[in-house]
Amino acid sequence: MIPAAPPDLDVGHDYAVVGLSLKAHPVSFIRDDLTAKGVITAAQVKDANSTPTGRFVTVAGIVLFRQRPGTAKGIMFMTIEDETGRVDLIVRPNVYERFRSAAVYAKLVLVRGKVERQGQVVHVLAHRLEDIEHVTIELPRLSRDFR
Repeated sequence: MIPAAPPDLDVGHDYAVVGLSLKAHPVSFIRDDLTAKGVITAAQVKDANSTPTGRFVTVAGIVLFRQRPGTAKGIMFMTIEDETGRVDLIVRPNVYERFRSAAVYAKLVLVRGKVERQGQVVHVLAHRLEDIEHVTIELPRLSRDFR
C-alpha cells in the first residue's frame, strides 16, 4: 500500500494541477509562523474595529492578480489570498521599484502597509513587499498578470 502524501504536499499537488484545493489553503500550513511574526489574516484586515483606517498591518498571501495599467501612472494593483479571504493592495511606483522582484515575480508575498477604507472598499497601501515563497510548499504560478 502506498503511504498517503503529507497534507501540505497533497495541497501543493492540487494547486499544481487545478489551481486550488478543497482540502486546505497553502497559507494555512504556515499560519502559526506568520501569526508569531505579527502577520494578520485577510479577515482581520476587513474588520474595521481591529484594523481601522491608517493602521499599519502585515499581511501575507498567494498572489492572485497583478495589474499595472498604463493609465495608472505607474501604480500596481495586486490581490493576494490567504485561508480567510482576499486583500487588495496598492503598490505605488517608488515601492514597486524598491521591491520590484517581489512585486513582479513572487507567488507568495508578505506585505507591510497601511489600511485604507472608502465605504465598503478596503485595501492596503503597500510600503514593503517580500517574497516568502521559500517558507511554504512549492506553488505553481497562479497569478494572472496584466501589464
